[in-house]
Amino acid sequence: MEFFERQKVSVKNFIDVFLHEKRREFVGVNLWGEDVLEKITPFVKSGKMLRSGLVCLGYEMCKRKISPVIFPAAAAVEFIQTALLIHDDIIDRDKYRRGIPSLFYQYAQRGEEEGVADPFHFGQGMAICLGDIGFFLAFELFSELKVAKAIKETIIRLWSQELSYVGLAQMQDLYFGETRTEIEAEDILQLYHYKTARYSFSLPLKIGGILGGAHPTLLKGLERCGHALGLLFQLKDDELGLYGSEKELGKPVGSDLKECKKTLHYYYLCQRAGVRDVKRFEKICGNSDLSMSMVQEVRTMMKKYGVDKAITDRMNALQKEVEAEIAGLDIQEKYRNILHELSEFSAKRKK
Repeated sequence: MEFFERQKVSVKNFIDVFLHEKRREFVGVNLWGEDVLEKITPFVKSGKMLRSGLVCLGYEMCKRKISPVIFPAAAAVEFIQTALLIHDDIIDRDKYRRGIPSLFYQYAQRGEEEGVADPFHFGQGMAICLGDIGFFLAFELFSELKVAKAIKETIIRLWSQELSYVGLAQMQDLYFGETRTEIEAEDILQLYHYKTARYSFSLPLKIGGILGGAHPTLLKGLERCGHALGLLFQLKDDELGLYGSEKELGKPVGSDLKECKKTLHYYYLCQRAGVRDVKRFEKICGNSDLSMSMVQEVRTMMKKYGVDKAITDRMNALQKEVEAEIAGLDIQEKYRNILHELSEFSAKRKK
């Protein structure tokens, strides 16, 4: 993953300069300006920062050397990711992210220290505002791209549309988790398609290609490749959420169970398990007092009914799909190798 690590350094440096320039402006508004910058700066620069790397990769694939023109777009997708995660933690009631308190929980703790009437509500409201600021910063960066007006308008339109789709997918995800609605595997995959795959992989690759002047045929290929990579990444996320370690995940194991997320693991188990085990599984899902012993029960059921193998088979099929898409791209061999490496990383990562 050397390419992504290299781009990560450059994008981080750009973000530092951008946020430093925003400081005087923000501080001049009110006392929260400094606070927002203190909270969003480390958040936006932590994590894998794969999305900004994909923007850079899509650009460089078009036989262009990485230049400063690409960094506003690369940084913008990291602000979008940051904003979505801030809001996602509120929706999922996850008190920890990357080993530290989630931003809404940080604000809740501050509210408690300052004696506000409802600290949890205060924390949620403040984090919603912070997430919104992340979106606005992203679109400010898109608006500052030093490219032809038509290209800039295309990128802003694509991201505006995509974030509407992400919002709709989040609503579907929340509805699935709060109800016992009958769903099919395809419903879950469609949710993953709009909630993760498109904005996380397809669109970053595509806008990098657009900025690099890619041929429409290559753009289509990058979209398809990104879609398969995004689905693979999400299935691995589901697996890590159930089998990973709290230390590596940076948050408690079993969050999807606690929120009764309708993952493919959930679907396959309900389809394959006996009546007694399904009833027990449904009692565990959505339990606000979820314990590690309950998580272990579910792990045992997953193995008992071959769910793990079914998920592994799905992931293997997606990897083959990724490989086929990579083979069809009109790009240099070194970029094929980077995409192969990303595919392997997505399937085998530990966090």
